[in-house]
Amino acid sequence: MTNKIQENARRIGLVALPVAVSMASAVPAYAAEGTVDITGIMTTAFTSVQGDMLATIAAALPIALVVVGAGMAVRFGIKFFRQIAK
Repeated sequence: MTNKIQENARRIGLVALPVAVSMASAVPAYAAEGTVDITGIMTTAFTSVQGDMLATIAAALPIALVVVGAGMAVRFGIKFFRQIAK
């Protein structure tokens, strides 16, 4: 794993640098407006992301359970019939 990271260090650096700069420049953008509650903004953003993720999981979970259950039923059915056929 470390060998892959060392081989791609330049590419990783080219991606990591713009990400770090954009993250560092996001906070001072609010400095001109006066006092800003960064903690409140971050809390609101993370709460929103949490709600969106839970809504997505709630929508996808029933479908995923049916698909996985059908695959397991076929797999166990084939194993069962192979045992009976012996």
